[in-house]
Formats: sequence, C-alpha cells, structure tokens
Amino acid sequence: MQISRTLDYAVRSLSYMGKKPIVTFSMKEIAENQHIPLNYLAKIMRRLVTRGLVRSRVGPDGGYVLTKSPSEINLRHIYEAIEGELRIIDCMDKDKICALYETCPQLPVWDRVRISMIKILEDTTLDEMLKQSRRDLT
Repeated sequence: MQISRTLDYAVRSLSYMGKKPIVTFSMKEIAENQHIPLNYLAKIMRRLVTRGLVRSRVGPDGGYVLTKSPSEINLRHIYEAIEGELRIIDCMDKDKICALYETCPQLPVWDRVRISMIKILEDTTLDEMLKQSRRDLT
C-alpha cells in the first residue's frame, strides 16, 4: 500500500499550517516551505476548502487558515478530503458488488485491515504529529 503524493502534500501543508493555527498562510509560502509545486498545491487547497478543513481568505492579506484546531483535525479527515472513502480493494466499493462477495475468503482480512487503518487515521491528529516531530528533534 502506498500513500499518494497528493495526500502526502496535503498532510505536509496542514501540518505546516498547524504550527501556527490562527495565522493566514499564502499558498506561495506553503509551497516554498513544503517544496510543493504551486499549481499542484492550488488543487489540493481547493479540496481542503471544499471539505471544510481550511478556509480561504481573499484580498491583499488573503490566503488559507485552518478551520479547526490541530487537535480536531485527524488523518482520516485529510485522507477522505483527498482520496475519498478508504477502501483497500475494488470489491469493497459500496457501489459495486463482486460476484464472489458471499464466499470470498480474503474479504474479512481486507475488512479488518481497513478498520484498523481507519482507527489509526482517526486517532492521529495534526497536533499529535506536530508534538511527535518536535520530540524527535530534541
């Protein structure tokens, strides 16, 4: 399993913003400090605004600000804003029913993996990640 570059950039951006959660950040500042192409970041920020994780402000002092404190934003919020609902394999998609759904021996395993991942994502907030990174630096 691999985390997409888009999700990585989103987490990096929000983590950067989480260091000063009431500050409005320009997209240019985030892009430069997190080494994210500006055009790519624009697409990510639109998704984060749509999902209510950040708010955009227009004008000369405009930019982006977190809508919640870092302790209220978890990785599941970010994951779903970028990737949609977590699913491990295609047959777990709610809109599709696999012909082997009733007898598939691997479905319970993948379902447990998905449930475990959701719990980890829900239990991991931006605040916890920021605290951990500061501990690692000392």
